[in-house]
Amino acid sequence: MIRALYVLLKMIRIYIKRLFGLITLLMGIALSGWFIYNQFCPTEEFKSGFKSVFQLFFPLICLVTGWKNIRYKGKSIEEVVPADLQCSELEASVAKAKETMSDFLKEVDKGIDGAYIKFPLQSEDGPIEHIWAYVHFYRNELFNVSLANEPIDDSEDYDGRQDVGIDQVQDWQIIDSDGSIRGAYSLIALFEYWGNQGKDLSPLMKLQKSQLTYAK
Repeated sequence: MIRALYVLLKMIRIYIKRLFGLITLLMGIALSGWFIYNQFCPTEEFKSGFKSVFQLFFPLICLVTGWKNIRYKGKSIEEVVPADLQCSELEASVAKAKETMSDFLKEVDKGIDGAYIKFPLQSEDGPIEHIWAYVHFYRNELFNVSLANEPIDDSEDYDGRQDVGIDQVQDWQIIDSDGSIRGAYSLIALFEYWGNQGKDLSPLMKLQKSQLTYAK
């Protein structure tokens, strides 16, 4: 009973956010339409009230925010990571990724597009960040990669390519042309962790899990 109530409250929260998104979006459309109309038939109110192009920011913000919220499907699995990324499920995922590394290397050697690795990125001043990177090729036990995510610490330039040793790899994934994802054991581990906490999946989480080929 309590579990069902919890799920119901989560769904109500999602629909309330979508409702506010719809209201905000309609407000943005109305204000934008009013502005466009006044470019051709300016009203006295517009002539006296419009002072700067910066007044357009509000309807634009309404449009962007409304569109984002109207498509809200709840939290993603990346938003429910355990504190300090410490849990038995994630620890096991690293071992699983290393155990299946030969499968990944076969695909990389074929020059497959959509191959990624996760590794610990250490900046000079910031903490260690576990980040995904696109794999260009593999040679001499080194992956040549470009970062796929923006690092939290933006004080250093990571725009170019870099080499990552195979011993540093914590996870791998291959995103196929149909959107399905092979590997991604750290993401699978997060689903296991969430389920072991007795938590239900949000609609967005269910969509994410459906894309994981190896997820149960």
